[in-house]
Amino acid sequence: MHWNRSWRLLALLLAMGAAWTVRADDKLTAAYGAILRGDYATGREVLARLSAERAGDAQVARAEGWLESFNRIVVERDQLRAQTFDWNVEHAKAALAEGKTYLALSFAAQAASYAPNEIEYASEPWIEDLSVEALVQARRHERADEWTKAHSYYALLERIHEDSQDIKDLRERALRHARLSILYEDEDALQRRIRDVDWNLLSTAIRLINRNYWEKPDFARMADGALDNLEALCGTTKLYGFMDGVANPDLREFFLKKLEERRDKFRHDKSFGYKDLIRLYREIATINAESIALPEGLLVIEFVEGAAQQLDDYTAVIWPADAVEFDKLMMGGFEGVGIQLGLDEYTGRLKVVTPLESSPALEAGIQAGDLIIAVDGESTKDWDTDDAVRNIMGPAGSEVILTIYRPSRGKRIDYPLNRRQIRLRTVRGVSRVPGSNGNDWNYMLDEEQGIAYIRLTGFNPDSSKELSDALQKARAAGMKALVLDLRFNPGGLLDVAVETVSTFLKNGEIVSTSGRRDSAQRLSVNTDSSLVRFPDLPLVVLANEYSASASEILAGALQDHNRAVVLGERTFGKGSVQRVLLMGQQARLKLTTALYYLPSGRTPHKAPNATQWGVDPDWDVKLTPKELRKIITRQNEEYIIHSAAEDDGEELDKETRQQRLAELKADEATDEDDTPLLSEEDITLLDSDKSEAADVDPLVETALLHLRVKLAGKLPWPRQLAAAKADKNE
Repeated sequence: MHWNRSWRLLALLLAMGAAWTVRADDKLTAAYGAILRGDYATGREVLARLSAERAGDAQVARAEGWLESFNRIVVERDQLRAQTFDWNVEHAKAALAEGKTYLALSFAAQAASYAPNEIEYASEPWIEDLSVEALVQARRHERADEWTKAHSYYALLERIHEDSQDIKDLRERALRHARLSILYEDEDALQRRIRDVDWNLLSTAIRLINRNYWEKPDFARMADGALDNLEALCGTTKLYGFMDGVANPDLREFFLKKLEERRDKFRHDKSFGYKDLIRLYREIATINAESIALPEGLLVIEFVEGAAQQLDDYTAVIWPADAVEFDKLMMGGFEGVGIQLGLDEYTGRLKVVTPLESSPALEAGIQAGDLIIAVDGESTKDWDTDDAVRNIMGPAGSEVILTIYRPSRGKRIDYPLNRRQIRLRTVRGVSRVPGSNGNDWNYMLDEEQGIAYIRLTGFNPDSSKELSDALQKARAAGMKALVLDLRFNPGGLLDVAVETVSTFLKNGEIVSTSGRRDSAQRLSVNTDSSLVRFPDLPLVVLANEYSASASEILAGALQDHNRAVVLGERTFGKGSVQRVLLMGQQARLKLTTALYYLPSGRTPHKAPNATQWGVDPDWDVKLTPKELRKIITRQNEEYIIHSAAEDDGEELDKETRQQRLAELKADEATDEDDTPLLSEEDITLLDSDKSEAADVDPLVETALLHLRVKLAGKLPWPRQLAAAKADKNE
C-alpha cells in the first residue's frame, strides 16, 4: 500500500516536470519568435525570465549571449550616431560663424546622415541661413563658368534637402555644364568624341525610340531636353578656345535666340511627334550653319543626349567612340593582363589595387600596391585610369611590358605579359583561402551554427555556375543557412538572374516583362535537372540602395515567394528592360523597351516623382557613412590577392620609402584659377572626427542573429507564417 502511494506520487511529480518542461520550451519558442519578428525587447524579457527559472540552461544562455552581443552593437551604433551628429553640427556652426560657407555646408551635409529627424534638421534656422548663403555662392560660381564648383554646392545642399525639386534641378543643370567642360576639354578630345557621327545616327535613334520605347514617348519633352543641352553647349567656355563661331558673342546670341523661338513653337503642341523632332533638328542644323558652325557630329551628339535624358536614366546612345568599352562591359570580361587599377593617393601614379584571379599579372608576380611607372617603355606620369586602359588592354596573344615600382622594397621590375581573355568573377566569400593563389574562398561565417556567407557582385554569363560551385563548397563545409549579399550589385543578365532564383525555389513565377511593343514574357523557375538546388536552405538576403536590376529581381522574387528575409535598405529602383539596338556599324542605342514585374505584380521601376519603387526590406537597417566606409574598406581588403612572393627582399625603412615615392609624384595641376573649395587644412578638419564605426557589419550581424535563432528554434520566417495563415483562411 505504501509502495503504491509512493509510485503514484512519483508519477505525479514526473508529469508535473514534463508539463513544466513543455511550458518552458514554449517560452523559449516564444522568445525565438519575438526575435525573428524584430521584437528584441520582448525576446530579451522572456529569456531573462527563463534564465531565472532554468539556471544553467545551455539553450537559454546561448540565446541570451546572441541577443546581448547584438544589443551591444545596437547601443554602440546609437552612441556613434549621436556623437557624430553633435560633432559635425558644432563644426558646421563654427565654420559658418567664420564665413567659411562651403566648409560649413560640408559639415552640415555630413551631419544630415546622422540626424535623428532629417526633416526637422533641414528646417533649423541656422541650416536655413546656411542654405541661403550656399545658394548665393553657387550662383556666383555659375556666373564665373565654374560649373563643377557650383555642382559641388548643389550636391551638398541636396543631401540636406533631399525632397527639394528646385535644388535637384539646379544640380542637374550644373552637372550638364560641368559634363560638357570635361568632355570637350580640347580639340583632340572633341575630335575623338565625334568620330563617325553624322545626322543619320540621329534620325535612326529617334525612329527606334518611336517604335520601341516601353511607353509612348513625350517628344515635346525630348525636344526641350535637346535644346537645354545645346544652350549649355553654347555656354561651355572651353570650346571658345578652339571654335571661333561659338566664341563670337553675336553669333552665339543669334543662335540662342533662334533656339528659344523654336522652343516657343513646340512647347504647347500636344501633337508634337517624332517627325517633328527630326524636323526640329534639321532647322537647328541650318541655323547652326549660318551662325556658330558647330561640327555636325557635336550638334548631333548633344541634341540626342539631351533628348534621350528626358526618357529615363537608362536609355542612352553608345557612340562609336564608346563602342569598344561598352562591348567589354556587356561581355562580363575583357582582353588584357588582369589588373584592377586605381590611383595612388600620395604619388598620383597608377596603382595595382589587386591582380585578378587566374590572370597573367597574378601569375607573373605583380602585387597589390605596386605602382605602374611605365608601359612599353613610355612613362605613365600624369596618366589617369582611362589612359592606362587604352594602353594596357589589347588583343589576346599580344605582349605588353609593364614597369612597376614596388614601394615596400624600392624595386623597379619589368614584367613582359601576354594579354588574354579575362573573366570577371562575381562570387566572393568571407575571406580568401590562404595558399590558393586567390582562387578559393572561405564561405563559412559561423562554423559552429553552420551559417555561410556569399557575396554576389553581378550577374555575368558565368555567375550562376560560380554561385553553384560556391554553394556546394559551403555545403561540404557544413552550411545549414546562408547570408546572400547583394549590396552594391548593379545587376546584369536576366537569364542569369532567373537561374539564380531557381537555385532557391522549387517552382513558381520569377518575373514578367511588359512593354508597348515588346511581347509580354513570364519567366518561371528553371526546371533543368542539372541545376544545383537549395530550395529549403534558410536564407537572408542583404540589399541596399545600390542593389539594382537583376539584384532586385532576385531579392523581390524570393521575398514574394516568402522564401527569404530581405535586410537592409530599399533597393535602387531599376525595374526596366533595356535592349541594345544597332545603329550602323558601331553605334548602339540602349533603349528601355519594357518594365519588370515581380510575382506579386509590383514593379521595382522608379518613375519620375515616384514615392514607391524598388524592393523594400523586411527589416530596414540603414548604415551610416562611417559604417559604409568601414565595410567597403574591409570588403576591398578581403578581395586583394596577396602573392606568395610578397615577402621577398628587404623592406625599406619609412624615411627612404617616402623619399623615393616623392620622386615619382605626378605633376600637380597649375591652373591658377582652379582654387579648391576646401583647403588642405579644411579637408584635415573634416576628417578629424575621432569617433569610428566598430569593425562589424551591422547587416551581417542582424542576419546572423536571425539565422541562429531560426535554426535553434526550427521556426519559419514570420512572413512564411503569415502566408500560411492567409492560405488557411482562404
